[in-house]
Amino acid sequence: MNAEHLRKLRQDHFKITPKRRAILELFDKEDRCLTPEIIWDHLKKTFKQSGLPGIYRNLELFVKQGILIRIDRDGRKRYYALCHDHSGLHHHHIVCVACGRVDDFPVCHFPEIKNAKGYKILSHSMQINGICRACQ
Repeated sequence: MNAEHLRKLRQDHFKITPKRRAILELFDKEDRCLTPEIIWDHLKKTFKQSGLPGIYRNLELFVKQGILIRIDRDGRKRYYALCHDHSGLHHHHIVCVACGRVDDFPVCHFPEIKNAKGYKILSHSMQINGICRACQ
């Protein structure tokens, strides 16, 4: 498991619980985007008191901490993936539509977005979909 992820949690005074550690280890092991249901199925084998609402709360905590990102895939179903960039700089992500692998895309090609039709831009996000080298 990435020590940087644990550092982020500790820095903001979040406990490293066994379930949180297991969630992060699963993302490390799988190295692809996962649904909350996949995570729940995996955790139920180890933690008898594991519910889907708790999984969602932990996933959203990890998103707020910059450890995970939300991925748009398959309509309304939620997916999450590890964010491997620890620089804190703005970046985007590229997702393999075949296997679900997610990589960081460090460049943002939208410098003009700061002057978008008189809006004060607070944030933006972009997801790039493609097919990774292993799936080609």
